Amino acid sequence: MAQTLACLRGWHVGLAQAELVALFPAIKFEELSPRLMLSNQQPAKKLEQSLSCSSGIQCFLRDVEVINFTKQNQTTLLEKVSSVLEKFPERGSLAVRYLRIAGRIDGVSTKSLAGEIGSLAVSHGYSINLNDPEYEIGLIADGMSNTIVCGWLIGDFDDSIGTATRRATERPFFRPISLDPRLARLAVNLAGGPIDENAILDPMTGTGGFAMEAITMGRNCLAIDMDEDMILGAKQNIDWALQDNEVKSNFQISVGDACNLVESIPKMWHGKISGVVLDPPYGRNSHGTHGHFELISNTIESARKIVSDNAKLVLIIPIKPNKDNEELELLHGKWDDFKQMMVSSGAEIINQWQEHVHASLSRLILLASISPQD
Repeated sequence: MAQTLACLRGWHVGLAQAELVALFPAIKFEELSPRLMLSNQQPAKKLEQSLSCSSGIQCFLRDVEVINFTKQNQTTLLEKVSSVLEKFPERGSLAVRYLRIAGRIDGVSTKSLAGEIGSLAVSHGYSINLNDPEYEIGLIADGMSNTIVCGWLIGDFDDSIGTATRRATERPFFRPISLDPRLARLAVNLAGGPIDENAILDPMTGTGGFAMEAITMGRNCLAIDMDEDMILGAKQNIDWALQDNEVKSNFQISVGDACNLVESIPKMWHGKISGVVLDPPYGRNSHGTHGHFELISNTIESARKIVSDNAKLVLIIPIKPNKDNEELELLHGKWDDFKQMMVSSGAEIINQWQEHVHASLSRLILLASISPQD
């Protein structure tokens, strides 16, 4: 049975795993190791499209062969790879790329093993072209699980993410509150799932970080903020981000009230919003006298009036850094009160992750379901 493997980026593996599940909800993945996720199903959608919009997925391997390495079964791997090369219906130029993650495997040289696979390819009628090959074989050695995987490579082993060109300090309109674009992109995917005709809602857009990521990956997006200066700045940033981007999406950036989305969002989008991304503007009181919990609660209740069935919310809030098993300590309010507020607002927390920012600040990333309000 043909297998597909997703290799995840290492900057936040837990979030990357969640993003993979969100983008491929119908596919079951098995964890070989934290960064290697294997499926016996062949995803129907193009894997290239998922890579282009993903923040946490580094590459895919198709028709993958997997071994738990010992010195006795390197030959077994080569035999399996030989079978994959032989069965492939096309011949042409080929390169073997290799990647080592989570440390070394004793007795394994990925470079030497890649060379042996290249020799096998030549024996099966392929030519080697490292600069501009028609096909690529990917070889990954995972030191944590002592696992080696090999298959047809979709994507590459470059760990850099295209979002780096859109980091806050590069934008024409910059504020220190801006999220890292790789986290913003991942949050959009967690909330929205597979790209379709539905829209992402960013009800407190600020400098437009979520909106930029949604729009540049081709999602429909609605972004509002009560601060007109922020909206003008967000439009500057989006125009700048789209300069060399040919992806098409429907989007609207406008002044509006997150606590009154029925009036702020055009009726044509009511019931067509599958994901809400929310990074409340702590430190700038753009919603008058609303307290932090009240602002979040009112926004969730407002969103429930216009979202689609099975909509998801990703909410990012600041917390104090803590160690595993320590109780969460919010920068604003108490964790137990916050959880009660979420329940009262109609949001059910599905999962949560932490991201360290600096010595005195971390972020809590929450994924929740929000059902439409009757």
